[in-house]
Amino acid sequence: MTRTLFLDTTVFFDSIDDDRMKTVIDHSRNTGFTLITSITVIGEALVQMRENTDKNRYIISFLSLLDDWDVNILYPSDPVRVLCYVMGDEEVDTRIIREITDRTHLAYAMAYHSDFFITSDKNLKSYRVPKKLEESGFNKPVTLSMQEFKEAELSKK
Repeated sequence: MTRTLFLDTTVFFDSIDDDRMKTVIDHSRNTGFTLITSITVIGEALVQMRENTDKNRYIISFLSLLDDWDVNILYPSDPVRVLCYVMGDEEVDTRIIREITDRTHLAYAMAYHSDFFITSDKNLKSYRVPKKLEESGFNKPVTLSMQEFKEAELSKK
């Protein structure tokens, strides 16, 4: 059974800036993980890269990573819409209530039943999903930094 690894925006920046981080994702793909991200991550990454003084290097490297890793890009769906609404409306865990983009990325990972969500965002890592979403069959993927993922999953192989 193939396991899926959702890549947040920071994964691409980290992988472009640090070959050791890129190697973590290279290794995960080589050990059978399917790499996924959302159209919202793609958009956020491109906007942030365009604002960087080294934008040409970032954008070219980013597009190369998407191809080299054969990243599957997820598009909007009704479950994504519902998850975004409930997570934005539910005030059980308000850490990401104002983080619309981060919440949307997590909604994609949950809607498409990703096994892992890789991010450096501490609030996303500790965010508690509203109970009514879990009761509806939506579960938060295991949310780790790249280093935590490397230690927890890739060292097992």
